[in-house]
Amino acid sequence: MEEGLKLKKGLIEHCHAHVEERLTTITSSLRSIEESRNGETKSSAGDKFETGRAMMQMEEAKLNAQLGEVRKLQETLAGVRETASGDRIATGSLVATNRGLYFLAVGIGKVKLGGRTIFCTSLGAPIGQQLHGKRVGEHFFFNELEFEVLGLV
Repeated sequence: MEEGLKLKKGLIEHCHAHVEERLTTITSSLRSIEESRNGETKSSAGDKFETGRAMMQMEEAKLNAQLGEVRKLQETLAGVRETASGDRIATGSLVATNRGLYFLAVGIGKVKLGGRTIFCTSLGAPIGQQLHGKRVGEHFFFNELEFEVLGLV
C-alpha cells in the first residue's frame, strides 16, 4: 500500500508538471501572436495583411480553446488526493489490472515512473469509462481483452 501511495504521489507530480508545461507553451504562443499583431502595420498589400491577420485570429482562437482545456485539467488535478481513493475506482485512483497500471486523472498517455509503466487517462476516455466504479476482483472487457481489477490506491 505504501509503495502504491508513493507511486501515486509521483504520478500526481508528473501530471502537474506536464500540465504546467502545456500551459507555459500555450501562453507563450498567445503572447507571440499578440506581439505580431501589435507590430504588424497595414501596408499597400491590403489583402495580404488581412489574410495574415485572419490566420493569426484563427490560431489565437485555437490556442484559447487549448488554454481552456488545460485549465480544466488543472481543476481535475487539484481534486486528486495523494491518499487512498476508497474501494471503488474514481478520479485519482491508481489501478492495478492484469493488463497494466492505470492512473485516472488526466489523459497524458504512457508514463514511465519508478521503473514502471503507467497509463495516465481520464474518466472520459473509453478505458476510464470501463474502469469507473469497479472494485477489486471485478472483470470487464475492453477491445476484446478481459481485464481484472487487482488492486487500487
